[in-house]
Amino acid sequence: MQIRLFSLPLLVLSAALSGCGPSVETSAKVSSRCVDIPNGQFFQFVDGRLVSASLADVNAQELPFETAQRIENTLSAMGYPWVSLDWDGQIATLSGLALDENTRSDAFIAANSLIETDPIAGPLVQRVINQMDVRDTASAIAIRLTQEIAEDGFDWLRVEMTGNVATLIGTAPDLETKEAAYFVGRSTVLSDLDASEIVNIVVDAISVDGAGDPVGRALIGLDEASSAAQCQDAFVEIMNGRNVQFESGEAIVNNDSARLLDAATGVALLCQSHNIEIEGHTDSQGDDESNMDLSQRRASAVRDYLMAYGVEPESLVARGYGATRPISAGDTPEALAINRRTVFVVRPRTN
Repeated sequence: MQIRLFSLPLLVLSAALSGCGPSVETSAKVSSRCVDIPNGQFFQFVDGRLVSASLADVNAQELPFETAQRIENTLSAMGYPWVSLDWDGQIATLSGLALDENTRSDAFIAANSLIETDPIAGPLVQRVINQMDVRDTASAIAIRLTQEIAEDGFDWLRVEMTGNVATLIGTAPDLETKEAAYFVGRSTVLSDLDASEIVNIVVDAISVDGAGDPVGRALIGLDEASSAAQCQDAFVEIMNGRNVQFESGEAIVNNDSARLLDAATGVALLCQSHNIEIEGHTDSQGDDESNMDLSQRRASAVRDYLMAYGVEPESLVARGYGATRPISAGDTPEALAINRRTVFVVRPRTN
């Protein structure tokens, strides 16, 4: 017989059932060719490649759980490592959590094709049951995590998930309680299996009674559809009265600036459809060449921080301006500190 071999594994399996008849309609652009495959062969993955194998290549005496494990391994190589197969010799049951409904449907088609064409399972399976489910939506995950945090004693704290950013929001009675809530909330989000598939970073937007606005307050209400102006306002709010601290004379970010950069990273993740320039500025101490070099290295260090949490490199530009753009005159310690700064500038993409 002849079968049509496609560049996409799923289409290969579908074609194996129908032979080299009319071309399969699909929106994906694929190339195909027909090859002669002797009767009695089936498909399996070996070392990441889809190959045909005869019944002799499979131990006909293998137990049902061994057959299920072999099919699971092939599904994993096809890109569905989360699918589990339970086969009792007659009924095959598929389970697992898909990222979305389309992935769930594709996985079922692939698994069903593998089972039906398998030389051991194919002749014996009576029914394939689909018990695969879809992971919770981001909002559902956030509600569940908020409930878990409440059970830990912080019923005033909630989790808000937007894009790849989780924001911890609430008002603590004092700084000590806030710190405890932040670490519990952050740990709860990052240790959750569903949330970890989505969230790149957790941002602190926890207020304290009688204190100023938290560093991550600007992320509340911001989303991936925000305009360049809205994104710029968010960066300005985050950096208002704050600055990224570096080791003296170095481009090493001080640990005290971690939450500030986390908040900036959160804005960048939601605003990466725009161009974001990271400006590095120094004070007037030292020579011009050294200041220019230091400001460039510091701007690059901030860019690298954002990229480490998933911000697209093409949306970021790091530029050092040395001491050429002071915003405070004089050489007092206060003026020098103000001029040593990191600035985020957002511009719409023209293309």
